[in-house]
Amino acid sequence: MISDSQLEELRAYRAAERRLTLTQDPSFSDLVIAGSNERYPVHRWFRFKESFSADLLKTVLAEVLSPGTRRIRLLDPFCGVGTSLVASQELAAHGLDIEAAGIERNPFIAFCARAKVRWPAIDARRLGPLGEAALEQSDELNARIPPLSSLADGCISRETARRILKIRDAICGHGDDPTHNALLVGLAASIEPSSWVRKDGRMLRLIDRRAAPLMRTLRSRWSDIEADVDFMKQVIETCRVPTVTLGDGRRPLSHGVAPGSVDVILTSPPYPNAIDYSEVYKLELWLLRFVSTPQEFLTLRHSTLRSHPTVEDAELSEDLQVALKHHDLGTLLKPLLRKTKRLPKRWRHRMVLGYVADIWNALREYEQCLRPGGVCVLVVGNSLHGGPSLPYLIPTDLLVLEAARAIGLEPTKSIVARGLKRRLSGNHFLRESVLVLRKTKR
Repeated sequence: MISDSQLEELRAYRAAERRLTLTQDPSFSDLVIAGSNERYPVHRWFRFKESFSADLLKTVLAEVLSPGTRRIRLLDPFCGVGTSLVASQELAAHGLDIEAAGIERNPFIAFCARAKVRWPAIDARRLGPLGEAALEQSDELNARIPPLSSLADGCISRETARRILKIRDAICGHGDDPTHNALLVGLAASIEPSSWVRKDGRMLRLIDRRAAPLMRTLRSRWSDIEADVDFMKQVIETCRVPTVTLGDGRRPLSHGVAPGSVDVILTSPPYPNAIDYSEVYKLELWLLRFVSTPQEFLTLRHSTLRSHPTVEDAELSEDLQVALKHHDLGTLLKPLLRKTKRLPKRWRHRMVLGYVADIWNALREYEQCLRPGGVCVLVVGNSLHGGPSLPYLIPTDLLVLEAARAIGLEPTKSIVARGLKRRLSGNHFLRESVLVLRKTKR
């Protein structure tokens, strides 16, 4: 267990907390995790443990919208599998007209989001027969297993991998059709149960279990999708279909988001927890052919937000350099940078600096995307790193709040949703928070 005395940077963090009011609200504890999503129609199609709850959007809008507001523009620049986007469609049943857009860098995860939000166009009656036809067609196909190290590591049998590839090719032979895309999401959701791994934190963890039969698992997933589409069409007569862009959530302006056009941004950028989510979802990326070569995979990893070891050096913008010299952001960050610079593994210092640079650039663009009075709501988590000899704690919520203040986004509410104690004793800094930032009218 790590104590306060080993974390000299906490003095600066406590000083920041005196400037920034954070309030405890345990009612948000279940809203910052994905647990309930596996019981909800459409949300349950693919297990994405990094998501927040589908109920968070409804709660956030009740907090930030003026009474009587019925139409808004929503942006989720790190949309994952589309939790906020599907939730925006569900709110059509409550009289809200939400024009929603999402951005996601991982091509497989972006595909899942796009397939889910297009549920109104899925033909539930044809889904089962089309799935069976794809299975029959796959028997006639050949499939070459990609050069994926996970197969050699014993993550999944070669026979199962080859079968997945053949079914994938049979499904994808029909182009960008919503019903066939739903079949592919069902196939993606069957990969982990049919393997010998579990997504666990920062890696695929080998577990001692018998892999579930692929065909039985796949048909069950397809049956769930069919039932969910039928149910959604009964309870929601009409709704908008959100857009999902494969791109960089740090740069929404370069992906067609117009300045001053967004009412609410709700998103959860990757935490600086050293987890590379490209690695966590590599089985789906490779077996469904979203990535074809090791070089493509490496390029994807380098192009994500710098929250993990596979990052390149950050170039600090001129305005960020000024803020680090003359603003409270620099005072908060200085002891953390000083400590990580002493560590033998250089990536730790590089990750902290790169993460701050990326969050700064993202917040600067979000401020430009928002209309005057618009709000940006971020779900973030703090993290503890290093061994007992030289541990360090990254206070993501405080860094975001100080960066927002320097940029001109006013923190109006900072909610501590839940604590994450784990290896840390004696203080409250390991936590997940919901930060509400408002663009001042001008």
